[in-house]
Amino acid sequence: MTDYADVVPTEGSVAQSYEYIVDVAPVPVAPAEKVYVNVPDISAFNPQFPAQLQDITTYANKGQTAQTKTGSAPTASFNILKIRDNTGEFQAEWLTLKNASDKTGKDNLVYLRWYDALGASDAYEGLFLVTRDARPETGAQGPGWDAFTFAAAGPILPIVNPVTVPEP
Repeated sequence: MTDYADVVPTEGSVAQSYEYIVDVAPVPVAPAEKVYVNVPDISAFNPQFPAQLQDITTYANKGQTAQTKTGSAPTASFNILKIRDNTGEFQAEWLTLKNASDKTGKDNLVYLRWYDALGASDAYEGLFLVTRDARPETGAQGPGWDAFTFAAAGPILPIVNPVTVPEP
C-alpha cells in the first residue's frame, strides 16, 4: 500500500496541448510512397481511441456483466485556420483535406500521423476517412476556421516519433 505521505507531484515539465505535430498525406498511387506535409495552423486537436467491447457475460458472472476489448475505433479531429496564399487559394494541407472530404470510397482517405513535438513516445499513424464538419466560426467578424474529423479506416498504430529519427 502507498503511504499518503509518499504521494507527491511528479517532477518534470508539464506537456502543453500545442506540443503535438500533425501531418497529413494523400493516399499515393503505386508505386509512389506517401509524402507527409505538416498541418501547422490547427487548434483543438483531439485524438481518441475508444474501445470496441464485446459482451461475454455468462451465468458464471452471477448477474454481473463481463466484456472483453476486441479492438479500438480511433478518431481524431481538429480545427484548421484557412490561410490564403498570394494566388488567393487556401494552403495546400487544407486543400488535401477538403479534396478528400468531398469524395467517397478510397478517394475519401488520407494518412494522418501525430506525434509529440519534443520527441516523447506519443506518436501514431494510420489511414483515415475524412469528414468536413460545421465551421467553428460563423460570426460576422472573425477568422475563417474549418473543422475536420477523421475515422480510422484500418489499424492506427504507434510509430517511432519522427522527431527522434535522424534525417538522412
